[in-house]
Amino acid sequence: MGRTAKTENIRKGKESEKIKGRGRVELSAKEADSKKEEKVIIGITMGDPTGIGPEVIIKSLIDKNVTKEIIPVIFGDRGVLMRVAEDIGIKMRFREISSLENVKDIELDSREVLVRSISNLKMNRLRYGRPDRNCGRAMVNYIKEAVGECLKNNIHAIVTAPINKEIINEAGFRYSGHTDLIAELTGAKEFTAMFVSRHFKVSFATLHLPLKDVSLRITPQRIYRVGLMTWRALRQFFGVKNPKIGVCGLNPHSGEGGLFGDEEKDMIYPAIVSMRSIGMDVEGVLSPDSAFWKAYNKEFDAIIAMYHDQGLIPIKLLDFDNAVNVTIGIPIIRTSPDHGTAYDIAGKGIANPNSMKSAIELARQMYLAKRKIEIEKSEKAEVESKIEQEIKRYRITEEELKEYVYL
Repeated sequence: MGRTAKTENIRKGKESEKIKGRGRVELSAKEADSKKEEKVIIGITMGDPTGIGPEVIIKSLIDKNVTKEIIPVIFGDRGVLMRVAEDIGIKMRFREISSLENVKDIELDSREVLVRSISNLKMNRLRYGRPDRNCGRAMVNYIKEAVGECLKNNIHAIVTAPINKEIINEAGFRYSGHTDLIAELTGAKEFTAMFVSRHFKVSFATLHLPLKDVSLRITPQRIYRVGLMTWRALRQFFGVKNPKIGVCGLNPHSGEGGLFGDEEKDMIYPAIVSMRSIGMDVEGVLSPDSAFWKAYNKEFDAIIAMYHDQGLIPIKLLDFDNAVNVTIGIPIIRTSPDHGTAYDIAGKGIANPNSMKSAIELARQMYLAKRKIEIEKSEKAEVESKIEQEIKRYRITEEELKEYVYL
């Protein structure tokens, strides 16, 4: 009886510590430490210097609703940012920094932003919508520097402005885009894109592939791994304890029992069986033309699409200006606005920053969700350790037990 009372007191310890004085709730030590952390440090890569990336970044960071709970650090080119700000008529100062180790201690005024200036492009040679190889090298270097700082935990997440895949390849970098580059830099072997919007979360079995090659890349192993990455991301970054995931078919009406194709029964359904076998709540194979209606009506926490347009058409139809691209399966948080370089409007001051704002806010929320789970795990482990110590302290020997029973 003594042991039970002791351990029960330990379980209740954290709650009783918080209630003191006149009914006031006080923070535990760890909660107080997390409050001291205050703002989330977000690294923002500038993207293509001749596209709309610099413009939507500036428009986002001039909005105090965006910056009130973050410390943004732009990885880019100070000269380009100054020129773009002037061209679009926004007054903003860019303070260059060489180190991110003490970013939280830097005092900034209301229109000042920190810049880690990676390139020093010649302004007289730059033309909106006309990137060159120097721009290609710069785009890659912005990403490399930001990922490195994130891996060192000097920043908590990164948001990437759009790049030009063709130009970075012309500059000598063989990547199909951000995701491949970031995966290589972080050592990730399995990764995919999850697009997050107001109405949907959609992960992809394949993404940037010709349609004729999609069926060749859909395997039970790939779909299973995408499902597992999606399930983990929902739990780790979105606070969904028991995610429910819907899996689309590839063919019309999910193949109609093989009439329109065999991928559903040969490739997709076996992956669903494997996911269910480890306790995942998965429904499918879903007819693609109705899967998103169910997701829209909150029947699923996420959908797995088989290819690019299958998943992105519904997202862009309903949430074009607020959709965000998230890379899952990598060891850092990376989000990106769901649009391209938009060369046709670059420099005109008319680019819509809403997707960039959404990407910044989602990165912040993902970090806080991850941090909350880490704190809860740490506190739970601490309590369980104390309980175990008390049990050991009050544990009786077999001889003592026999004596007790005899008495």
